[in-house]
Formats: sequence, structure tokens, C-alpha cells
Amino acid sequence: MIMLTYYIALFMIGGGIAYLCTPLVRGVSLKMGWLDKPNWRKVNKKPMPLVGGLAIYLGFIVACALVLPKSPVAVNNEKLLGFLAGSFIILLVGITDDIKGLSARRKLFYQMAAALLAYISGYSIIKVSNILGGAFHAPAIISMTLTVIWIIGFTNAINLMDGLDGLAAGVSAIIAASLFFAGIRSNNIIVSLLAIGIAGSTLGFLPYNFYPAKIFMGDTGSMFLGFALSLISIEAAHKGATFVTLLIPIIAMGVPTVDTGLSIIRRLIKGNGVFKADKEHIHHKLLVREGAQRPAVITLYLLTGSFGLIAIALSRMTGIWAAFAIIITAILTLRWIFNAGFLDIPQNQKKENNG
Repeated sequence: MIMLTYYIALFMIGGGIAYLCTPLVRGVSLKMGWLDKPNWRKVNKKPMPLVGGLAIYLGFIVACALVLPKSPVAVNNEKLLGFLAGSFIILLVGITDDIKGLSARRKLFYQMAAALLAYISGYSIIKVSNILGGAFHAPAIISMTLTVIWIIGFTNAINLMDGLDGLAAGVSAIIAASLFFAGIRSNNIIVSLLAIGIAGSTLGFLPYNFYPAKIFMGDTGSMFLGFALSLISIEAAHKGATFVTLLIPIIAMGVPTVDTGLSIIRRLIKGNGVFKADKEHIHHKLLVREGAQRPAVITLYLLTGSFGLIAIALSRMTGIWAAFAIIITAILTLRWIFNAGFLDIPQNQKKENNG
């Protein structure tokens, strides 16, 4: 029960700082002309102030600075410094991209640098246990490669979800909450502390970002949240190092993970570059189907919450029951993807690429 005080403090301080800082960040963005201007791929009809993610970052950092040093649970200083340094690099990249614009490849380069820094600091996938017994000890080069792919993949998964008002913020908060409860169930206090800090600071920003949004988080926020959640998820998986614990964060991030995977498949089928932007993400298709942003976003909130509940339930499952639950989850997810038509590609686009 003693940890409850620290969880509440992280949540409230992070949320309070983000809530108070967001109007200030909005004012600076408007004054400096840091605006997201409408184009064919975006849903906003007028220029919107950017870099709102800075408020989320400040909320999280201030909360951690005030609460973590007083926590009765020891924090690995090397990992914490790696977390802070890597997330700061990602923050600077996001701000630069929001203000000046960066190419996809240049962003990928800096994301890789931040991921390598995190790996050097101790965030790594070093051993994976077989779901039915036994273990695979990954060589250093494989561990580094898997870790970097994991971090970059999750960082961009949240970034790709940032297409509707409040979507990336709400989905990230739900994922963080899921990791928080999964951490409690598996007695991983550090994961729970970091996750509840992210959840609080993101929810503090959400009132200004939910439809109709007054400010966008931009790459400043979406990449920071993706990066932070990726490191928290590695820490969650690291304690158990089992097949199931590795899947828990992937399932918790089910919606952005599926959307990223479908984006890659879709662009490869169409013959376009993987980095070529389009307007066929899950949220775009739901927007067309629902006819408005609010119901589309709420639908994705509910789906993310469902994946989160599955991840929490899996946090204490082992053996055949865990395998059975994972198989059922995979089958239902695939059925949802096909039934919703998320893999459908317009025939005219197919013919253009074949002709």
C-alpha cells in the first residue's frame, strides 16, 4: 500500500504540470507560427498550433524528478539516465520536425541513435523463454538488433496513430495504464512507476487535444510517447524474459502495432516506398465509416482498452493457458482486420501499379 502514494503523486503531478503547461505551449506556438497546416492527408481544416507534446514531456519529467528520488524502490540510475537522454534526443528531433520538417530517413537515423543509447544504458532483449519451457539466449548482436527494431517500431507506431484529435494521446494513456496494471500484477514496481507517470502527463494534455482540438502534440509528443512506452515495455519484458512477457506490451499496443504492420504491408503491395505517407490508416478508414472524428476515436479507445485488458490478464498466465489465450487473441485480431476491410486496396490503385 505504501507504493500507492507514489503512484498517485506521479499521476497527479504529471497530469497537473501538463495541464498547466499546455496553454503556455499553445501560446508560444501561435506566436512563433509553429502551425500544422491543412493538406490532402490531414483532417484539420485550419492551421493548428504544434509541439503540444512538450507539455507532456515536461509533466512526465517534473513528476519523475520530484517523486522517483523519494521512492522506496531503488531505480537503476544508468537505465534512468539512458531513458532521459534518449527521450531528450527524440524530443529535439520531434520539435525540429514540427518546426522545420525532417525527412523520414533523417528521423529514422536519430531514432536509431536514441535506441542505441538506450541499449547501451541497459535496455535490451537478451533472453526469451519458450512458452512451454526452455530458453533462447540471444547473442549480443541479435539482442541489439531486436532491441533497436523494438524501440524504433513502437516509436513510429504511436507517431502513425496521430491522425485524429485526441487519438494518439488517448491511446497512449490507455496503453500506459495497461502496462501500469500489468506491472502491478507481475510485481514490477519500476514499470508501474514509469507507466503511471506517462499516463498522468498524457491525460493532462488530452483535454486540450480531444475533438475539437486546440493544439496538436505533433511529432514532439507522438515520438516521445512511443519511445517512452517502448522502453517501459522492454523493462516489463526484461524481468520475466519469457515469451508471454514479451507479448504483453505488444498486445497492449495492439491498435498501433496492427496499424503499423498494415501500413507496411499495404505500401509494399501497392509498390510504394515504406516511408511514403498515405491516408489509409485504420483511423482514416474509421473516420470515413463513422462520419465524424469523435466516434472514430472512441472506437479506437475501446479497442485499445480491450487489448490492454488482455495484456493485463496475460501478465500472470503461464504454460498452456497462456498459449491458448495468445492463439485466441491472434485469431480474433486477424478476423477483426479482415472483417473491417483494413487490408482492402482500391482496385484502381492496384491497376495503376500493375500497369
